[in-house]
Amino acid sequence: MKALVLEDIGKIAYKEIPTPKPGQGEVLLKIRNCGICSSDKDRIFKNGTYHFPTVPGHEFSGEIVELGQGVNPELLGRRAGVYPLLPCRQCGPCRSERFAQCEHYSYFGSRCDGAFAEYICVPVFNINLVPDELDFRAAAMCEPAAVALHALRRGKMKRGDVVAIVGTGTIAILAAKIAHILGAYKVILIGRTKDKIKNASRYSDHVVNSSIWDPEEAIREFTEGGMADVVLECAGNSDAVLTAMRVVARGGNIVIVGNPVEDVNIKKEVFWRILRGELNIRGTWNSSYSSTENDWKDVIAMMSDGSLDPTDLITHVYKLEEGREAFATLMGDELYTKIMFEMG
Repeated sequence: MKALVLEDIGKIAYKEIPTPKPGQGEVLLKIRNCGICSSDKDRIFKNGTYHFPTVPGHEFSGEIVELGQGVNPELLGRRAGVYPLLPCRQCGPCRSERFAQCEHYSYFGSRCDGAFAEYICVPVFNINLVPDELDFRAAAMCEPAAVALHALRRGKMKRGDVVAIVGTGTIAILAAKIAHILGAYKVILIGRTKDKIKNASRYSDHVVNSSIWDPEEAIREFTEGGMADVVLECAGNSDAVLTAMRVVARGGNIVIVGNPVEDVNIKKEVFWRILRGELNIRGTWNSSYSSTENDWKDVIAMMSDGSLDPTDLITHVYKLEEGREAFATLMGDELYTKIMFEMG
């Protein structure tokens, strides 16, 4: 099969590699779409994966075309999105179904081969069936959508809340869309890049350009002084974290979503706000995949009933052999939200 193989940092090759065979409890998935995550930028061009060579890619969908031993034959031919975290299912967190906290997990596209390829073997546990009517492109967006929903749940968002989101990338915009579905009173996006802010304005009640308007002043105006009940920090830098702490209401909830690209420093003046405002600050990682709370099941339901359409975030689609062009877009100055490979 053809695949994009990361052979060293910054060195990715389109080449032929063996097609995998599904083992016990696995299916062979013919990959139809795979998104490029913002984390892939550092993974491919800066930090590398956990070993070389590696096939990157963890936001994907496809069709089940072959079954391993012990797999229900009714799965053959079904469409699916894939939970990319491969838990050990034996450690303490796994036994309590907190799979994102697994002590011995693997992960498609970084710790093991992922989906910038024509085929991939997937444990049945990680398969999320989607209706035949759901577009493969939408199904490939289940992963970032589940991450966005999980962040809102970590922030204890409820109907009637004001939700502020610092950032204008894929997760931020998906969170804005889902917050509206969940009944937010107002959704406010905060960014500092003019073109991204213009694009994000379609998905929020208000958008704030923090380079020309102080976010605290803006949120105070939009909420008549009430500030934001829930704030998601989706940028991963000091400015974004400080902004989140400045725009949240007293007793409000802040969720740190963005992967940091630098040390995050907190000024004393802002630290006092945490103490005196009794702020609740939470981290979030991946998504819930348990028998009692399954973000994947819920975002698939939203997509299936038409309330959530993630496909309008897809700005660029490339064939697998066009990897050079896709990564040039990822690393360049052209505006994009979601870049996606389509395998036919």
